[in-house]
Amino acid sequence: MSDDYLRRLIGQIMICGFPSPYLDPQVQELIREYHVGNIILFARNILSYGQIAELTGTLQKLARDNGQTTPLIIATDQENGMVSRLSPDIPGLPGNMALGAAQDANLAYDAGVMTGKFLQRAGINMNLAPVLDINNNPLNPVIGVRSFGDTPLEVGSMGLAMVQGLEKSGVLACGKHFPGHGDTYLDSHRDLPHIGHDLKRMHRFELIPFKAVIDKGIAAIMTAHVVFDQLDPLHPATLSPQVLGGLLRDTLGFGGVITTDCLEMAAISGTVGVGPGAVMALAAGADMIMVSHRLAWQKEAMNAIYEALTQGVLPLSRLEEAGERIARLKTRVSLPAEYPVGEMKGDLTRALNLQEELSLKALNCLYDQGEEQGSSQPIPFPSPTSVYFMYDANVPPMMVQGPMPAKALTDSLRLLWEDVRIQVSTVDEAMALTDKLSHYDWLIYLSSGLTAPDENLGTLLSDHPHSVVWLVRTPYLFPWFKNHGAKRVYALYENTPWMMKAALRALLGQGAWGRLAVRVEDYPAGYKAYGGTMRTTR
Repeated sequence: MSDDYLRRLIGQIMICGFPSPYLDPQVQELIREYHVGNIILFARNILSYGQIAELTGTLQKLARDNGQTTPLIIATDQENGMVSRLSPDIPGLPGNMALGAAQDANLAYDAGVMTGKFLQRAGINMNLAPVLDINNNPLNPVIGVRSFGDTPLEVGSMGLAMVQGLEKSGVLACGKHFPGHGDTYLDSHRDLPHIGHDLKRMHRFELIPFKAVIDKGIAAIMTAHVVFDQLDPLHPATLSPQVLGGLLRDTLGFGGVITTDCLEMAAISGTVGVGPGAVMALAAGADMIMVSHRLAWQKEAMNAIYEALTQGVLPLSRLEEAGERIARLKTRVSLPAEYPVGEMKGDLTRALNLQEELSLKALNCLYDQGEEQGSSQPIPFPSPTSVYFMYDANVPPMMVQGPMPAKALTDSLRLLWEDVRIQVSTVDEAMALTDKLSHYDWLIYLSSGLTAPDENLGTLLSDHPHSVVWLVRTPYLFPWFKNHGAKRVYALYENTPWMMKAALRALLGQGAWGRLAVRVEDYPAGYKAYGGTMRTTR
């Protein structure tokens, strides 16, 4: 077998990223010299909608000009909500747990269709979404609000609706992170998590959402860098023949493309290493090897695969099988067509309308002091002339997408009141201004932590007559704030401008129709203030 054949085949099973919003030397080298056939884009690559459409077209042309006879798969993680890659000139949509709070799979489908439209027109033909992990661990640092909820049927029905919506718009979907990253307290970007559940339990729980989309023909599944001790105690799922070949292929019958999560994550790069990890993942049954950032590690992975093939460690048939699956997947790729400007404007308007509808239906009022005092419905706060906004200083970087929380709040407030006086600070800074906080009409705290804050924060909230807590990273803390003096507690499920806008309007009397997406202590999923408990059947 010729050296050129091997190098081209290796390139076709790689999915790689690059650092720039233009055709930089790294991606040119990857495509020209290493024949890489699949590209992943991040927010760093995207400046505007027109720019990304031009970039993807240029990438496809570069691949054609260098002998690739099938289109590039160009993918991104447009999960919506907290994890968003599209540029700010495209209306964003609420993410998974917000959709779970809206309790309507039809809305998840609508979100998938709208998301797919913008991706497809921008030349992005695969969405590395939806997240199918069931978030049943309140301290999960990496999934959390990226999940639809905490029960298999909820996550399965919402996830399938999202997949079908994306496919309706001509975009391939990729469910993640198989066989489930929801019950971990470690982040595989930084550590190697372990889960001790046996296979019987997993068939009743973690695997149900994946089975739902596999049975309907989902294009791709992404692996989790998590060790399932009862399945394979020696390897994370990404590197495990028992998990990928045995469970995913043989037991669940998945015939599509298996892609790894990024091998640069510490769960792989900090243990077996990127090069050996690439070989082990292929041997375990993965088809597409993801190395998202560093050129040195991308080359290391491709060279390690080449050495494994030439030395007989990895059979050529395994690589050819992976290449054939990816080639079949590429026959489903649709390249973007030209659209009239008027049609594009119409979709932007429809996206904004959907954004507002979803935000209203997702916003979840979990506590209102007025309910305890006998009110039958929320009493609007007085329109403010001044607002003091506090936020956590140590927001995990991966949870911040788009505008920073302070800017998002300021922009939202200005939409409602042009002249309102706004003070934004960290909680620590607010602690030093206790006597001055009473001069502000509203006191809003944006909670982005996973654990209960300092007791002194409770004093600030208790002392202010119009104190509000917005839970943007986890709803699990709401009982703490209820018991520590907050006058109202809302779950926004993300720190996005559209959810903040909905929350501001709710304080003025607009409804908050969402219901708790997960169980929180004694509060079952479906709970909301002034609404009791209800979980609809999807």
